[in-house]
Amino acid sequence: MILTETISIIEKLYGESLKRISIERIVIGIFFSGVKLSNGCGGVSYTPVFEIHDDLCHASPIFTKDRPVMLKGMSAYEVLNNLSDTPMHKTIKIIVLNALSSPFITSERYSIIEDSDVLDSINLDVTKRIGMVGAFPPFLERLKKVGNIQLSVIERKKESLTGDNIKYFVPAEDTQLVIPLCDTVIITGASIANGTIDELLSYVRSDAQVIVTGPTVSFLPDAFFKRNVNVVSGVLVTRPDEALDMLSEGVGAYHLFKECVKKINIFDRV
Repeated sequence: MILTETISIIEKLYGESLKRISIERIVIGIFFSGVKLSNGCGGVSYTPVFEIHDDLCHASPIFTKDRPVMLKGMSAYEVLNNLSDTPMHKTIKIIVLNALSSPFITSERYSIIEDSDVLDSINLDVTKRIGMVGAFPPFLERLKKVGNIQLSVIERKKESLTGDNIKYFVPAEDTQLVIPLCDTVIITGASIANGTIDELLSYVRSDAQVIVTGPTVSFLPDAFFKRNVNVVSGVLVTRPDEALDMLSEGVGAYHLFKECVKKINIFDRV
């Protein structure tokens, strides 16, 4: 699995020092969650609100323990190895993984383009059918203006699309039928948080262009590249303290990009 492979890479890069790096501050926000580690690095990720709420309603063990798991001060090693796979804990693993990855996302390891629209990195002229997993409005608005492209937006809830965008809706249960037909596939970071990313990538044709995008996918991209992903488009947190202040007050991605994070599009050097 992608997260498991990435954790293994991070553990090799950090070695024993991973046990000495701890959570300094953490915020589970409405739209995004974030962390600042004791080494000064920050990470953010999509908050899977519905999955966390559903987990709470079904009385997951994370919420029924006599003593809650206290995250502040927990070592990065403990986070990656000892937390459960509940939606809440997986989100925490991802934001810590993103923070730990940031010092290693460099031009020495990868080809990187900063502050650029990831759609500019793919060839839309030869694209006939695009499958987007997760409704990402900026991409949707741009892609639907491109002529001669059949666009499918795979979503769990039809309400995620409004107005005339509903015509692009494909129910999640048809994912396995639609993705193999697409020559370009765009997968949003929510698939990492909800645990569907590995399955989704298994449906993609070997000759398809593949983009995985969103703040959630800001960890080392090696495992994606092994699965024929062309571009991993995430973020680097430039001002962790300010980012956490904003997340604690329910701020969304738009203002984060203006103030505290910058876009990065990562390509494999191979």
